Amino acid sequence: DDLRYIDWHIFSRLEQLFLKLYANEEDLTLSVVLDASASMRFGSPRKFDYARQLVAALAYIGLNNLDRVVLSAFNDGVTAALHPLKSRASSPSALGFLSELECGGTTRFLASMREAAERIRNPGLVVLVSDLLGVEGVEAGIDALRYRGHDVVVIQVLAEEEIEPPLDGAYRLIDVEDGKAVQVTVDRPLRQAYAARLAAELDRIERYARAAGIEYLRASTAISLEDVMLRYLRQGSHWQ
Repeated sequence: DDLRYIDWHIFSRLEQLFLKLYANEEDLTLSVVLDASASMRFGSPRKFDYARQLVAALAYIGLNNLDRVVLSAFNDGVTAALHPLKSRASSPSALGFLSELECGGTTRFLASMREAAERIRNPGLVVLVSDLLGVEGVEAGIDALRYRGHDVVVIQVLAEEEIEPPLDGAYRLIDVEDGKAVQVTVDRPLRQAYAARLAAELDRIERYARAAGIEYLRASTAISLEDVMLRYLRQGSHWQ
């Protein structure tokens, strides 16, 4: 043992050698990046409202267990960010920030993740909350966070109407982000094709996350927030 760590004051009183032990406390940061693009308006309840509640719960957990919590939102870039919060007393600030957010605009996912990675200077835990649908560069965007040394968790929020669309017949569908419209006739074969394509996309994201060692959670708005927090998040290594 290093003689510098001997407590000589105790030795002078007890004539026994004791070593001083030091605890190395890490300055941990929880950063939550929330998708605030127009696609998050979809669903009943809206994916955005559901996601905001989820982020509020994560922020509360973080402020009770970690040293610092950072919240930000994005669509075609990082559109809003809250200064780092450092105590349980900061919970109202987090709730106020989330309640004032609005969703809209198109998604530039890769550019937004690169900007978010630049803003989050200290390596820590980054939780991405997004529907991840219809966007390009999902893997590259998440990698932009990983390569900055962050430990990444991805929570994909889907509306139940996206998983099983309650459509049958002729429709004019309009993209909520770019306004493009298309005429479709929804029948059983089309619903089956849609379900297969959606399953393939979700599987691709999940396989990427598993291969990259990223914690990946998928939540439908039909699942209560309590179930997500108590059942799903407890399965993850970051929420033990």
